[in-house]
Amino acid sequence: MYRIAFTCVLLAVVSGCASEEKPDGLPVLHPAEITVHQGGAPLVGASVQLVSTDPMLSRWVSGGSTNENGEAVVMTHGKYVGVPAGTFKVTVNKTQIEGAAAGNDPGSSSEAKMFDLVDAKYRAVTTTPIEVEISAGENKLDVIEVGAAVKDAAAKL
Repeated sequence: MYRIAFTCVLLAVVSGCASEEKPDGLPVLHPAEITVHQGGAPLVGASVQLVSTDPMLSRWVSGGSTNENGEAVVMTHGKYVGVPAGTFKVTVNKTQIEGAAAGNDPGSSSEAKMFDLVDAKYRAVTTTPIEVEISAGENKLDVIEVGAAVKDAAAKL
């Protein structure tokens, strides 16, 4: 009895997931994993974005967040595993917040400060020297190095 119920639930879940509609025009996506190091060590908790050099693919935002090994599985639109084939500029960002937020107390003098921990040239698509090629099939990209750690005051929002 429980086996039949479990099988029915499993089939419903699998068929429901398989029938999810993808956006119109979504190109074929290829699995990709990228590893980021800073100063020779894995960069944990960084945001990695792949920006296509092909204007026709610019609407398909791809990226991920690095784990404890500095590895990020690349997703498109944050939910589709993989990235279209092509050439991509790679940006890497990591921020840190120090201090407590002032909150709603106007008399509070403590202020949170935000810092960028990756060199500015790697944070912008116009200045990043990192470029990768995604091809059909699985892509285990070479380790990218973003240089020594920095602590630049981030722009206030």
